[in-house]
Amino acid sequence: MATTYSECQTYTDSGTLTTTYLSDEGESSEVKPFATAMIRPHQFRFEFSVEGDSQSRYIVCRDQGQVRTWWDVGRRSERPYSLGLGLAGATGVSGGSAHTIPALLLPREVGGRKLTDVTKTKRGDDQQQGDHACFTIEAQFSGDPITIWIDQESYLVRRIDSQSEFDDFTSQDVTIYDPVINSTIDPSLLKFRAPY
Repeated sequence: MATTYSECQTYTDSGTLTTTYLSDEGESSEVKPFATAMIRPHQFRFEFSVEGDSQSRYIVCRDQGQVRTWWDVGRRSERPYSLGLGLAGATGVSGGSAHTIPALLLPREVGGRKLTDVTKTKRGDDQQQGDHACFTIEAQFSGDPITIWIDQESYLVRRIDSQSEFDDFTSQDVTIYDPVINSTIDPSLLKFRAPY
């Protein structure tokens, strides 16, 4: 899986991260759609938003070595020193989707824990994600349970289920990916396209 990501020449995905919060007061959820596009060696773009919130768009884009970011909060564009720094700014608010796959695509540029850093791994039952047969890996990631669904043909990540326990609530994340590698990418997918 790691080799597939680090050696592909182009990559695109679209997906959603759905976080469900469980507490004594009930259940609530939040959906964060995202999209990634990359052409090696210099073009990259990631964007996410929060469904139902028109003021939550976050963009990280690199073209020919120049990195730019936009976040609707504060309505500002910035130019971080590196792609890694640009993605780090988006990681927490995106629920981690700004980091998970970019860290596999560009492991020398994007630091931090990667999916390959899981511990206590074991093979789970094979599962179906849409039309795709998947291997599942059950593991621990930073002390929390995680299940990674890996496409049996392409070795791309199709889904990640994780859970975190806090003092007064539990959060459950389900991230669904629709990835494509080594295909022609529409140049418009890599444009910054930030509001000004």
